[in-house]
Amino acid sequence: MQQQPPSRHVRARRSRLVLPDWAVYTGLAVFVVIVLVTGYLTFNGVRNFVASGEFEWANSEPALPSGEQAAIATQTASAGSGSDPGVPIGNRERVTVLVMGIDERASEDGPWRTDTMVLMTIDPIANTAGILSIPRDLWVEIPDYDGLHDRINTAYFRGDADRYPGGGPALAMRTVQQRFGVPVDFYMTVNFDAFVQTVDTIGCIPIDVPQTIDDPFYPAYDGAGYDPFYIDAGDHCMNGETLLKYLRTRATFGSDFDRLSRLQQILYAIRDEVARTGQLPNLITQAPVLYGQIEEDVDTNLSIQQMIDLAQLAIAVPEESICTGSVGPEYVDLLELGDGTQVLVPYWERIRELRNDIFTGSGRCDPNQQALLQAVAAEGAQVGIQNGTQREGLASETSDQLIGAGINVVSVENADRFDYDSTIIYNYTGQDNTARYIASLLNLDESAIVPTESTSADLDIQIVLGEDYRP
Repeated sequence: MQQQPPSRHVRARRSRLVLPDWAVYTGLAVFVVIVLVTGYLTFNGVRNFVASGEFEWANSEPALPSGEQAAIATQTASAGSGSDPGVPIGNRERVTVLVMGIDERASEDGPWRTDTMVLMTIDPIANTAGILSIPRDLWVEIPDYDGLHDRINTAYFRGDADRYPGGGPALAMRTVQQRFGVPVDFYMTVNFDAFVQTVDTIGCIPIDVPQTIDDPFYPAYDGAGYDPFYIDAGDHCMNGETLLKYLRTRATFGSDFDRLSRLQQILYAIRDEVARTGQLPNLITQAPVLYGQIEEDVDTNLSIQQMIDLAQLAIAVPEESICTGSVGPEYVDLLELGDGTQVLVPYWERIRELRNDIFTGSGRCDPNQQALLQAVAAEGAQVGIQNGTQREGLASETSDQLIGAGINVVSVENADRFDYDSTIIYNYTGQDNTARYIASLLNLDESAIVPTESTSADLDIQIVLGEDYRP
């Protein structure tokens, strides 16, 4: 029997939330596949090729949950949603896909756990989209297991191991659906090979690496051991294997949160490279071959027509109408179980606010905020944090918050003294968007930003926390 949580939280020293490997590349793999499929909508000849039936697409008929699973989907779905293959996606009010990375390795037998869950949603009427990343160690109740609590990544494992109706995908979908209070219409799973092969089909992707990365303990592709990774700061053109390493490495100050920033960087880089080189017609002709190469590494209950519908909707959504977020440190508390392992206890009230932002485009996901986030990503400012108060751990806690929001924090230390009354944001190199974003994250007036020159070339912005700051 899975151990239940004790009645009293054991509050551990806060550390950075370790996001799973799959969180940084699953969404990208799906994005690339969607781009390829979208080509079928652009050229009538290829569209006719699909209609002729000569191109065989795996899983052309969705394997829908049956019985109680279908009833749950009907009860919790909003009007117009659900996974009926007879309803075109474009005719729905909203469609949501649970993208899962499965910890599947060639040297091991299943069943496997999910290393990440990424909830992707598109509202065709409002023409908005959202992506919500869910950490694997989130402590939740697993449906149909008599009140059992476990990590959310075990739902897929239990579904397959216990032959749950619909298997791992059905139980994972139902768990997310019930815990997050949103309908989940479809699922997709991918692995390492799907990512590498789709990127290599496009070719090398231009990437500006903001800081040198030296990772002697980068994990081997399969099995035990290491495959050291090193890359200098500067401009590079990366193939699929190198791009995967660039995404997965934890050898930067922000660790897993840096990986989320790199994911956004790579998403835009792939889109821009496809547009710049005019590759779309060539990618269209290669799509059947590509899918033939990765079909064993991708599993989904989306039919070919539904995937085409989804691709058409996804490409039509403006950048400023795509809202992203993750269940990070500010949404969970660390809980130590009796065996010494730690899980993440959700603050559901906060998570519901995040969910509403992702699914409605409200709050921090409004177009103006999204435009600011893009500008911040483009600046790539290196930020330092100093604690100018006597509150122990304040700089580290603030670092977690800023890293989780996409800020590149590279140093955390004490200030020259501990009696600062006011927080100061020193803007050394004119990174105005990043400075304004930091001020908003810390609930400070922009008057806290002080443009000044620096004697150090290592930082663009230095934050000195004062007594007025309350996290």
